[in-house]
Amino acid sequence: MRHLATVAAGIAATVLLTGCGAGDVERAPAPKSKSGASVTPKAAAAFEVEAALKNADPAPYSAQITSESYAGSTLTIVMAGRMNLNGSAPTGKMTLKTSDSAPEDQAVNAETILLENATYTRTLDDDGATGEWQRAGLDSAGAGVADYSVYARLLLDLGPKARKGSEEVDGAPAHRLSGKLTQDQLRSVDRRLYDRMRSMGTEEFACDVWVNESGRVVRFEQWLTVSGVSAHNVVKLKNFSAPVPVSAPE
Repeated sequence: MRHLATVAAGIAATVLLTGCGAGDVERAPAPKSKSGASVTPKAAAAFEVEAALKNADPAPYSAQITSESYAGSTLTIVMAGRMNLNGSAPTGKMTLKTSDSAPEDQAVNAETILLENATYTRTLDDDGATGEWQRAGLDSAGAGVADYSVYARLLLDLGPKARKGSEEVDGAPAHRLSGKLTQDQLRSVDRRLYDRMRSMGTEEFACDVWVNESGRVVRFEQWLTVSGVSAHNVVKLKNFSAPVPVSAPE
């Protein structure tokens, strides 16, 4: 696929911590997840989410991440891998694959290495063969966020209306926060997303964040409209551990 590195870098940057993306907000019904993770909207063991975020370990960490992107109710692309978070910038290794619904000339099956200043991407095929690595630089004009908890704290700033209570995420309690965030709220915490929203004339976006008892974000969802199509991204995080080494390919 032409411009593979640019395509993969754009997808990774939008979903994997350039925040909630950009576009006019239009919250669509949440489609059923196909990755097996579950959210149970029922009473779970309650805990104080603000205290959990405040007391969370500030050290860098890694998490297993799965991200699903939908256009309307149609699954379009799935990403999976392990990311380092809470450092100077997100880094990690991910695979990206479009669903069977994607037109052949838009299909992507690739792996990408995300570094602080660049991404490296190569194609994969069903037989395990790989293409050559392609490099794409990342915009260094403004810093992005390094951890999803930034959005949880911004939602807390909205007051009691953002607190939706405890739910179960994969069998463990997590507090859900929900609301819309504006350009002004993002200006000081995510300059890259702020600049993108300004360039597109987007004033606000909607997102939900689920925080566990350790103050880690275990689920993150976003709703936006892209070229007139309602989009919904679902990011799931689990198996938290120490950061993993990530380097450019030889």
